[in-house]
Amino acid sequence: MSLSRYDAIDPKQPIDGYLNITLLLVHIEITMSGGIENERVFQRLISQMNVSSPRKRIWLSELLKNDRPHYEGRDGRKYHIDKSELLLIRETLDRLGILDIKIPIVLFADPSADQPAWRIEAEDDSRVISEMIEHRFVREGRLTLYAAHMSILRRKLPTTTVCVFLP
Repeated sequence: MSLSRYDAIDPKQPIDGYLNITLLLVHIEITMSGGIENERVFQRLISQMNVSSPRKRIWLSELLKNDRPHYEGRDGRKYHIDKSELLLIRETLDRLGILDIKIPIVLFADPSADQPAWRIEAEDDSRVISEMIEHRFVREGRLTLYAAHMSILRRKLPTTTVCVFLP
């Protein structure tokens, strides 16, 4: 299989949006099954998909004190966070008896799943998201989300969650 499958994707441009990322994941999975001829292209693609991932996650309590809450991405840009999302998370934390969590909540692509899936690794993050989207399948402190769950989550929390891809 050749790298011509990447023709429609410019690795120098950021890839935004859940749909584009999902299509790209399927595209990568197909390519990986046939082998990758150029590891550098693959690494650059993964790096480009992760530009909005945070350099450092910030405690919710700290973000609520700011007039314009934001975090810094790996690309050095500021990613603004909707304060109403922070307040929604705060309400959920209060219901669950959790004191504080770090924002943004990180969703890891799960290439080992039999269908496109995302994992939340932190136990408190998993509990909060599980409560918010009414998906009660936290196992060993982790939550696995599939397409339907991601759709609900990204509509409720578009600025306080971030998707991360690992090679």
